[in-house]
Formats: sequence, structure tokens, C-alpha cells
Amino acid sequence: MNEENRFPRKRGRWIAAAAAALLAALYLLFAFSGIPFIAKWRTLYIETAMGTMTHQWLATAFLPDFVIQEAMKDVEARFQDNLIEASDIAQGEEVPPPPAEPAQTPEERAVANFASLFPEVDLDTLPESVTWEDLPTLEMEKLEGVYTTAGDRVWAIDVPNKILILTVSGEGYQGKLAIAKDSSQVVLAKNTLSGRGQTVTELCEAYGAVLGVNASGFYDPEGKGRGNVPMGFVLSGGEYSGQALKGRYQTAGFDYDDNFRAGRGLDLDGMRDAVQFYPIIVLNGEKNIDGSFGMGIQPRTVIGQTADKATLLLVIDGRRVGHSLGTTVSECADILLRYGCWTAMNMDGGSSSSMTYNGRSITKNSSAMPQGRYLPDAWVVKGIPFIDVLD
Repeated sequence: MNEENRFPRKRGRWIAAAAAALLAALYLLFAFSGIPFIAKWRTLYIETAMGTMTHQWLATAFLPDFVIQEAMKDVEARFQDNLIEASDIAQGEEVPPPPAEPAQTPEERAVANFASLFPEVDLDTLPESVTWEDLPTLEMEKLEGVYTTAGDRVWAIDVPNKILILTVSGEGYQGKLAIAKDSSQVVLAKNTLSGRGQTVTELCEAYGAVLGVNASGFYDPEGKGRGNVPMGFVLSGGEYSGQALKGRYQTAGFDYDDNFRAGRGLDLDGMRDAVQFYPIIVLNGEKNIDGSFGMGIQPRTVIGQTADKATLLLVIDGRRVGHSLGTTVSECADILLRYGCWTAMNMDGGSSSSMTYNGRSITKNSSAMPQGRYLPDAWVVKGIPFIDVLD
């Protein structure tokens, strides 16, 4: 073989060797560097992988055990610090009724009642094409350009059911926040099937609910669980089932006065609906966690309540490049605190995170099942018999 024929092969080997050396250098930099920026994202990567049930190999296959252990060393301590005894939980202060208003025209009264029901909506952003006769229900098509006073886009205004739905977004994430003004309508819908769980949409249909989000986690070996065996106990309509879990798991749910409560040592005799999960992200009107809290960036579902007893239901999409990667539990707390959250608990996330409204999913779940995963239960908002609440 002459010199000309050997040269391209040599050059190819040199290029391959250089590429391999570069990849090795990048790997060593990512795996072992103490540079704060790289260490931060390495820790987030490890937390995100280890926070799943079926994708931990994304960390364990590529990183040494001691690197993973270093990133996760404080996680359990954080969860122990997050355990809240019932005695530490304060109740939100009652909001006094507004003073009596002077006589108004029917339209003025409708405007005032709407503003009282949904003070979150920036009325100045409502387009002139939307009249008060358009109510009771407005959805995305008629709400282009309508925002809240906190700057989030309004996706739906449902006056009869006293529900406001917002599109929330930030760096790398998108999702939906539903604000249900009547917490007496928020209940835990429990799966009734034996061979599998039910989707959020199916659970809404079974309970006559207009809106719902996933709640409990469930046993999911190798990602093949059928969603019918919940993690922790389930209390639905005062009926208890399942097995209580300890460790990082805490209780979250509603008492018979429709107060949302979260923590350990809650008197279940006084609760009507409750599940177990972790962590408590808002407590007594303040953020109760910092940063990623060892849980990485994931699709999220959170339930909370304001001081005046409106229920907050948040779902963040994730694992969808170009749409939404997910978020940290800390960012979820920030979103809820914009709307006056008093107490909030993180629920099961990942491919289970899903929100249904009026019989259809309005979030983009990361499950391989288009209709969403089968689940043991869901927080749902039951429909309110129609009354003209703006009159």
C-alpha cells in the first residue's frame, strides 16, 4: 500500500483519538470538577435521575458511587428537617367580609362580584370583545392577552364552579395552576377498579368533577405498575384504606371544615380526605424548602390552600424537550406563594403529573400512555349546581 492510501487512515485514527480524548476530558470535568457552576448542574442531574423509580441508571451507569453519594449525602437530612408536627401548623387568619357597597346597576354589580370572586385577574387586560354576557365560562380562545395581577396568563375563568385556571411558565418549564375558590368541593377521588387504577379523567368522570389532578404515588416496579396499589394510606370521604408509611412521608388533606392540613400526627378522625407524600413546600405562609431539595428537576404536582381557603392545584409538565423539562419543588413553592398560599404539599410527580378539566387533559404528561397513567386516586373539584354567582 502506497503512502497516499495510508495517510487518510492515519488521519482518521488521529481524529478518532482526539475526539475520544475530548470526550474523556469533558466527562472528567463533569464528573469530578469542583467549579461551582458545573457542580451545581452535576448535582441537579444526579438528583433528577435518582429521584425516579426507573431511570436511576442515568446516574449509576456513568458516575462513580462516591460522586453520587456526595451529591445525595444531605438529602435524607433535609427530609427529616421537613417533617412537621401538627402542633407546628398555624391556621390562616379569617378574611373579614368586605364593607357594604352602595346601590349598583346590574352590570356594576356583576363587575364587582367578579372582581371579588377572582381578585387575581387584572381586569384591565380583559379585551373589549369580552362582555359580562360572555360569562359564566370563558376559556383560552376568548382569553388571549388576559393576565393576572402577578403576570401569569389566564387560561380559563369558570364562574359557576368558582375556578380560575392559569398558564404558568418560567425558565425551562410550563404548566397549569387551578385556583378552586370553594374547598368544600375539593375531594379525594379513589380508584374503584381491582385490576388497574384509573386516569385523572376517569376519576373525574366517576365523581362528577370538572377538574382533577393526580395525588398519591403508587407501587411501580420497573415502571410497569398498574396504579392500583397506593403508596401510603388513602382517606376518601372519611373511609380509610391502605397502609400508612413513615420516614419522609407526611399526611396532607382536608378536615371537615375544609381546611387543608399537612404534617405528622394529624388526627385522622377529624379529616375527611387525605393521602401521604412529601415534602411540605409551604408552611404558615412561608417557603419551607430550599433549592432542589435533593429531588432534581421533574414534572410536578402540588396541592395547597390560601389563608382564605381557596385550593391551589399546580401541575408542571416535564421531560419534554422544547416544551417543558420540569421544575424543582422550590420553584413550585414560589409559584404558589404568588397567589397567597398558606400551606402546600408536593404530590407524586414524574409521568403521573396530569390535570384534567371538563373531561380532557389540559397538561402534557410525560407518560407513554396518551390518556395519562393509571392512578390510585386524584384530587378533584366537584361541579357546583349552576347559580348566577355574579348577580
